[in-house]
Amino acid sequence: MRQVIALLYRAIGAGLAIGIMEGSARLGHLETIRLPFVTSIVLTLFASESKSAQPYAVVTGHLVSSIAGVAALFCFGPGDAAAVLGVGAAASLMAGFRALHPPVGVDAFLIAQLDLPWSWIVNSVLVGAILLAGFSQLWACGGRYLSMRWDR
Repeated sequence: MRQVIALLYRAIGAGLAIGIMEGSARLGHLETIRLPFVTSIVLTLFASESKSAQPYAVVTGHLVSSIAGVAALFCFGPGDAAAVLGVGAAASLMAGFRALHPPVGVDAFLIAQLDLPWSWIVNSVLVGAILLAGFSQLWACGGRYLSMRWDR
């Protein structure tokens, strides 16, 4: 029963996080912002104990992946070549920074394919990553509290 409650709690958190993200994307007219975060939300809420779901990996992973995408875009212009180089560079940078967060390879891909401006890194990706890292940590704390209460 405890596992079912934990899964429901995480599912509610994921739904809430996606709802907040969707609302923010619509308010800011930034539809592409949701793409990098959907899989990050699932990872951080359903595997919150994993190294890939920790705040450092989430924020740093999104940041270095986006930087790799901008660099590839600068070198090759928008398109497939930039996307290939960007994603490969993003994976290497995440490994080098010990911030492997697999869902963020899409950041480099989107930037390179859609010719997104460098300002997208700060205005969308960095702010979103920080908010997601904070939300997932708070939600995990709530889950641990509920678990302790359930054990009584």
